[in-house]
Amino acid sequence: MVFVAPATTFFPGSSINCMFEQLPDFLALLNDILEAVIVIFGSAVVLYNLGRSLRDPVMRAFCALIIFVVVAYLAELMVSRTIVSASVEGFLRFQWLGIALVPAAQFHLSDALLSTTGALPNRRRFLVPIGYLTGIVFLGLALFSDLLVTNAIPNPLSRIPHLDAGPVFPIFAAYFWLVTALSIYNVWRARQRCITSTTRQRMTSTLLTYLAAPLGVFPYLLIISSEGQEVIPLWLWPVIILGNLVVGVMFGILTAHLAYFGTASPDRVVRVRLFKFMARVPLAGSIVLLVYVLVSRNSPVLGLPAETALGFSLVATIMLVEWAIHAYKRPLERLFQLNNDPDVRTIQRLSERLLTTRDLQQFLESILAATCEALRTPTSFVAAITPDGPHLEAVVGPLAESDEILQDANWRELARTNGDSENNNSARDSLETVGDFFVWHNYWIRPLHSRQENIVLGILGIQARSEEPDLNKDEEEIFSRLLHQAAQALEDRILQQEVFATVEGLLPQITAIQQRRSEAAFGGLPVLAQDTQAAAVVYDPEFNTMVRDALTHYWGGPKLTTSPLMRLQIVQEAMAEHENNPTKALRAILNNAIELQKPEGERSMTTGEWILYNILELKFVQGQRVRDVARRLAMSESDLYRKQRVAIENVARTIGTMELASQDGDEEEESVKNGK
Repeated sequence: MVFVAPATTFFPGSSINCMFEQLPDFLALLNDILEAVIVIFGSAVVLYNLGRSLRDPVMRAFCALIIFVVVAYLAELMVSRTIVSASVEGFLRFQWLGIALVPAAQFHLSDALLSTTGALPNRRRFLVPIGYLTGIVFLGLALFSDLLVTNAIPNPLSRIPHLDAGPVFPIFAAYFWLVTALSIYNVWRARQRCITSTTRQRMTSTLLTYLAAPLGVFPYLLIISSEGQEVIPLWLWPVIILGNLVVGVMFGILTAHLAYFGTASPDRVVRVRLFKFMARVPLAGSIVLLVYVLVSRNSPVLGLPAETALGFSLVATIMLVEWAIHAYKRPLERLFQLNNDPDVRTIQRLSERLLTTRDLQQFLESILAATCEALRTPTSFVAAITPDGPHLEAVVGPLAESDEILQDANWRELARTNGDSENNNSARDSLETVGDFFVWHNYWIRPLHSRQENIVLGILGIQARSEEPDLNKDEEEIFSRLLHQAAQALEDRILQQEVFATVEGLLPQITAIQQRRSEAAFGGLPVLAQDTQAAAVVYDPEFNTMVRDALTHYWGGPKLTTSPLMRLQIVQEAMAEHENNPTKALRAILNNAIELQKPEGERSMTTGEWILYNILELKFVQGQRVRDVARRLAMSESDLYRKQRVAIENVARTIGTMELASQDGDEEEESVKNGK
């Protein structure tokens, strides 16, 4: 890592000599911009992976490594920009927070990658904390003594700003590259353990770019003496810039391949999310920084005050970058093959053309408004015929009889017999008809049929303008077209709802498969050989809902007897104690989980520690009404519902823990048998 002195204005004068003299300043500024871009992208990578770093060891180690690299580059950037001589040494020593801890973080990441492939940590789990402790020792030496580094430069602003090596620096250099070599060896071992072509390819790219951190942060200038280093030779600038550029590209490749760790999302989803985030956050920030530097140094040429030029330029840059990302998102996705799967494109087109409830209502209102205009009537409405009765979809004009439509026995009978030709005809006969119209109160009503003409999807009614329907030929033709469009909209919405219901039913299985796919990418046989049904239930996003439904029908009902919780291993094991009855076994598991929420001591109906247990016992076990439970516990019903949700989550967590403990026990027993 090479430090540079502050750059001055680099714009050429009127002579070639002036241009040549200012070339080092231009190259210094270019190097500073490149380092700033590395800091921006590194910080963005940490923010992007921050959530996953809390639960995934690979992401946790990678974020630690990136943070230390960002600290080193940020301190270097501050040194090159400082204008106070006394601040230089402070920034240079602060930079060792990154330099001293990069080897430990790098070994930590290699250990996490190797463990992901199934290699047991054994001794490595002690080496990671030892590495961090060693790095902290070197950091203390750099901050509070001259043993590791010493400031031997009388005037840091007059030459290349850097510290001189202390007597302990050779030991640190040996430690630095030894740990780097061990880290690369661990990644190589992880690559050798990869089985699938995809994981082997990703681990190969990781191995090839693993030198990015040590190459980027090692203090090379401490190896040579500071004597005579007034300026950096001109030939060295391209080397420095090219080195930082290579390090930045290597970090980009490393980020792109490590982004797949710790997520159950498909690869295409990970790629799209990473692309969008990088385009909107670090790329936009880097472009804004570049514009800021250029405009701030060129504002006199533009003939505008610096503040005005910067304001207009930065706002315009942000707007143009966001517009470009929005306008060229799809072409860029195709270019980088982010979403090139035909099934994905079909789903995208479906989401863009989806007919939501609000869209349907707007379309029906347009049809009804056209109906009122064509037939010269003040009111029209559309009601869908559902198994539960008519459902009012859209109204134009005053409709005082809306409740009567929904409650009228004739319409409810028509809904009940829908699809049954014989009973449906009898329901129609009970309604007053004039031509093709039903006459109901002061309305003329026409049924809306499906394309097969055997199912009534709904009804379209208009307020009567005379005692009997008196539409002329032109009005009848227009009205028929409007009826057809309204019926088609209702039928399409019904088909969409059926598709959504099917997809919603598949979501738990899809989620479980994606989770298994992510785990099996490196886990191999041990992961794939596990019992998938029980594990899928526990890790299902709807697991809490399953527990709540089972508690709702605690003493019997379809939500208990057909619950997916029946597939749990602990339920299967409990059946032997409950007459091989799965319903009784599941009820026993629920009761055990409820009893585990019971605090110690004498029961109280009002103290806070007993609230959750009391809600579970009174509401589900005793089956009392919400109002009675709330009165007995001296709380409002809204507060009861909030506490009930927490109590159910606790029960679900307890059942999940019991299930996982049971599975782990079986695995240990099997391993003992195999050992014998």
